[in-house]
Amino acid sequence: MKRILITGGNGFIGSHLIQRLQYEGGDIRCLVRTPSVADQLKTLKVELRYGELSDFESLAQAVKNCDAVFHLAGKVRARKKSEFEKTNCLGTENLVNAAIQNSTPPVFIYVSSLAAAGPSNSEQPKAETDLPCPISAYGKSKLGGEKVVAKHSNQLPASIIRPAIVFGEEDRMNLEIFKTINNLGICPIPGIQDKIYSWIHAEDLCELLITVAKSGERMMPESPIGTGIYFAAENNGIRLSEVGREIGTVLGKKQIRTIHCLPFTLFAVSTFYELLKHFTEINTPYDWAKAWESLHHWRCSPEKAKCQLGFTPLKSFSERINQTASWYKEHRWLE
Repeated sequence: MKRILITGGNGFIGSHLIQRLQYEGGDIRCLVRTPSVADQLKTLKVELRYGELSDFESLAQAVKNCDAVFHLAGKVRARKKSEFEKTNCLGTENLVNAAIQNSTPPVFIYVSSLAAAGPSNSEQPKAETDLPCPISAYGKSKLGGEKVVAKHSNQLPASIIRPAIVFGEEDRMNLEIFKTINNLGICPIPGIQDKIYSWIHAEDLCELLITVAKSGERMMPESPIGTGIYFAAENNGIRLSEVGREIGTVLGKKQIRTIHCLPFTLFAVSTFYELLKHFTEINTPYDWAKAWESLHHWRCSPEKAKCQLGFTPLKSFSERINQTASWYKEHRWLE
């Protein structure tokens, strides 16, 4: 992979992927929308291409002569369902069609989400061969992006990665968990039952992305369910209370209390944010969909990547928690 295009390179996962690929010596292009976004990438010394997923011509130029495409860009928060679909489905289709125009189509790695597969039960993690059952507009739109890739997979070599909960240095999505434990000594658990989640550190996810790009299984339109798809996880799942204790130990907390947030409370809070989103232009981080998702287990099995590709995390989950917490403390993000 000599010339590589990354969409979403300015994001948390994207910055980790850029640094990992630079270690391999590849020439990296990043698709960016605005100069302000480009400023975040200038220190990483990558080639910048301006464009959007809705602009086919800019995509065609960005992907031209590339050996591989890592499609990380996507809409995670939106005020309307149509906004998810515009970016995660139609935007992905534009990029796929642009890639197909190359005389030699690049390897196309689509970074989807565990949300596209849907929640698991407490006893059995999701496997790639399970029928996808997303329960949110976001999850459905990411599954829609997967279907776009599958539809065109006879025209370009494509694989899909569904990451579990991604954490690590520079991550703001899970920062609140660390801050709450650090400042209050409590670990909030949504619902009455302790939840089980699968996790993966950003560095391990990037290692898997590159491994799949080099030697992973590819999709085909008529292949069985799960062909060319890999879950990215460090484990089959860990109870949230155990994760809280791991974080508390690293942060020097002698005792961590778990507090269960009743469903009524979660939906009352999410209703407030729904009203705020409806009557203002604010794109809130919490809504009914997030409340509903939080009441489920999100487990997936890492066995396929392990058995097919020999993938194992570079460090243990405890070491990764320690690494992440140390970075937060060093950069004073926990204050």
